[in-house]
Amino acid sequence: MAKELIRITLTEFMNYVNKSGSAKITVVSQSKTRHEEEYQTYKDYWLKLRENIKKVHRNNLPKESLYDVIEVVSDDKKDNYLDAINGYCKWWGKKRISWITPLRKTWAIGNVRIELNPELGLMFNGKAYYIKLFTTAKENLDKKHADLILALMEKELREKTGEDAVFGVLDIKRGKLHEFKNGANSLFALLKAEAQSFETMWYDI
Repeated sequence: MAKELIRITLTEFMNYVNKSGSAKITVVSQSKTRHEEEYQTYKDYWLKLRENIKKVHRNNLPKESLYDVIEVVSDDKKDNYLDAINGYCKWWGKKRISWITPLRKTWAIGNVRIELNPELGLMFNGKAYYIKLFTTAKENLDKKHADLILALMEKELREKTGEDAVFGVLDIKRGKLHEFKNGANSLFALLKAEAQSFETMWYDI
């Protein structure tokens, strides 16, 4: 009998890649538990932020409209949301940005399926940018982590766009955009090996 497909998010996979030893087992176990439960939007801490950023750009609204979401989130989220929006506005700066359709693809390796869906498709400085949002309240995105995400996006999504398009990961809180560099492509072999080990562990625990 064929084994079930393992559908995980890019965030879950990268969390696994960046752990070592027994911590990897914990990540897989937690992923299995989450996927046995029905998805509930209220458990997605940053959902309203991501949706509002996309709405603002799709409708060509002023950056001040990003702050509207503060009024509809619970009090315990307001400070983190405010920090994130301030960071996003810092990155936006004086850029003249227009919306383009983001890219979508499922990375299939073995029985693992990972959605590679950068939330934003934006045109500015004469180029198309496809940007994955990094939204973690307590952590900053380091270059090593960003390069892993960018290597995967470059390898799997480049065929869907032109050579001049830019892949990026935006650390919202810091207002810092990490862009793909050619050297990151060598990391793809590591990512394939990690996906294979994730699959093995998923079925064995």
